[in-house]
Amino acid sequence: MDVSIPPAYAARLTTALAGIRAGDSESAVGAMKNLLRDLGREPSELRAVTEYVLALAALQQGATGQAGRAAAACQAVGLALGEPGWVAIGCATRALAVLHDNRPADAVADLVRAEYELRSSGQDGLRAWAHTQLGHGYEKFGLFELAVPHYEAAMAIEARVLDLAGSRAIDARNLATVNYHWSKELDMLMEPDLEEEVERRRAEVVRWAERSLALADSEHVEGSVFPLARYLRAAAAWPTDPARWIGELHVCRSNLGDTSYAGFEMEATALLAVAYVEVGEIVDAQREARRALIRLDGVEDLNVQRYVRWATLRVADAMGYPSAGAGLGYGRSIAWAWRQQHHSDLEMMRAAIAGYERARAHEAAVQAAREDALTGLGNRRAFDEWIGDALSTGAEVSLILVDVDRLKKLNDTHGHAVGDGVLRSVADLVRANIRGGDRAARIGGDEFAIVLGSSDPVEAQLVMDRLQLAATVASLPTSVKQNGIGLSIGVASSSEGLTPDALFAVADARMYEDKRRRSGAVA
Repeated sequence: MDVSIPPAYAARLTTALAGIRAGDSESAVGAMKNLLRDLGREPSELRAVTEYVLALAALQQGATGQAGRAAAACQAVGLALGEPGWVAIGCATRALAVLHDNRPADAVADLVRAEYELRSSGQDGLRAWAHTQLGHGYEKFGLFELAVPHYEAAMAIEARVLDLAGSRAIDARNLATVNYHWSKELDMLMEPDLEEEVERRRAEVVRWAERSLALADSEHVEGSVFPLARYLRAAAAWPTDPARWIGELHVCRSNLGDTSYAGFEMEATALLAVAYVEVGEIVDAQREARRALIRLDGVEDLNVQRYVRWATLRVADAMGYPSAGAGLGYGRSIAWAWRQQHHSDLEMMRAAIAGYERARAHEAAVQAAREDALTGLGNRRAFDEWIGDALSTGAEVSLILVDVDRLKKLNDTHGHAVGDGVLRSVADLVRANIRGGDRAARIGGDEFAIVLGSSDPVEAQLVMDRLQLAATVASLPTSVKQNGIGLSIGVASSSEGLTPDALFAVADARMYEDKRRRSGAVA
């Protein structure tokens, strides 16, 4: 079932998302905090999406602590609702927050968990968001091989949680952007054997940038998409015809300055310098190279620094500066060191994902081996382990044994489907009437065991009374001409001086004594 957000709330959420796109994250943060106060603390789909939007707004503000908390809250709501899509979104978004705080190990753990949870989600709208956030996370790591498939998956999904114009145009722009960064890294290697791959990446940039522009035009959202998509297209296409694209790069640079894409604006300036060299306009090339280097002062993004310096060195080398060749050689060695580290990081991430999946599969197998398939309670193996633990630690416990009266007759008369339904109902009654630290198992066809973490006989009697009362008013199929479920119950406690080994025998004897007293009871 897809996520359904009431229209009034959807309007508030889409307004916040539109504000984030426009750079007004402060208003979005305030609006989402107000909405969370209105919602209270009850887990809901609406609360999950609000926490997610708050995390996005806080990330744009640079408030990484707040973004991480909101993303963790989104994940927690997903766990409470049993929807892995929200867990994946929360984990992937928190990975971006901790990456901003320079905590890559924590980010890897979150991305790995997000990958695992995403595979279990059946809600397309949530899957689209999770794919996008995973793509952003891998792109931040420079793991383009992992980012591209996630962006492609998001692009392929039509459904959206919120009907926000321009969403698909931005999905396409994400693909153009990641291929642009990928092509830059390959280009700086200056390796002839990689030229075909560089051209493939550039062709992908052009394809997705043009798709983004077309989608933005059809949805009338050019302002939030157009400047960057237009630049990406020009940046990838200019080598095919420098004279044609120089003018377009100038226009794009001006547009990027208006929309605060500082890193892209500087890279556009460096590309202009290289393009002018290609057409023999040396004076213009020198001017743009100087401008790029001057603007680079104070830039913290190392990838932008590397690319601008590499591009301006290409200009200097083409103009015959003696030291430029050495500088390019040094830059190439750095690029190859990056590539080696990149391959190591890629294998590490893939191994982490595979290892997590194996661990969860093992955990699921262990749980299945100790879980009763019909009721979801523990099975006899789990029960024996609990009693064994009590024996080895000397823990004070009480053991309650519960038997469903005349279940065989019920099966023979009404069929095993009805009998199985009764067993599931008893399991639900047991779960509802014990504490979090207590344990329950189905240990035989019609027999249940409850291990209480206390030897207090009063507490054990309260559990038994609650069970009997709940069973007398339990609903049965209309074909069964009776009310309630009959239960026979026996209890034994370590406070009686019984060892864990003796508990079962005593509780079992008392349960059958209770059954004899209730010989007229029916299931």
